[in-house]
Amino acid sequence: MEGKRSPRILIVEDDDTVRGFLVRALESTGAEPLGVPNGEAALEAVSTPPGVAGVLIDGILPDMHGFQLAGRIVGMPEGRYVAVCFVTGALRDSSSFAAGVGALSKPVRLDALRGVVAKMLAWREAGGSPTEERQDVLRQIEQAFLVGP
Repeated sequence: MEGKRSPRILIVEDDDTVRGFLVRALESTGAEPLGVPNGEAALEAVSTPPGVAGVLIDGILPDMHGFQLAGRIVGMPEGRYVAVCFVTGALRDSSSFAAGVGALSKPVRLDALRGVVAKMLAWREAGGSPTEERQDVLRQIEQAFLVGP
């Protein structure tokens, strides 16, 4: 009998060192971390089975702004139940987690990271949130970005 697959958490971070830290940190959460360096690779990972349960996104990526990536993921059919959290130094402050969307300021504390991943997975298990509500939360977080898209 096969066991239940661990939820995949995608880490979108262009800095190899930070991406490696986040991958190692998530290995202890029971999730399966997958790191990619840019937005295009992230979109491919979200749309390719088995997909992902959540995405941690750097605010500024080499090919697109993290906010643009998050908006695209939330709008994808495959993204309906994909939680999104920014992990970036481009925010004024961390925000709370609502409608499957949140934000953490760098440098990120390990307990905060683990806590937000737990919230991401619980949101998904609870059945998600309407896309419009998620887009509203994204717009609120956009206002806290120091560098706009």
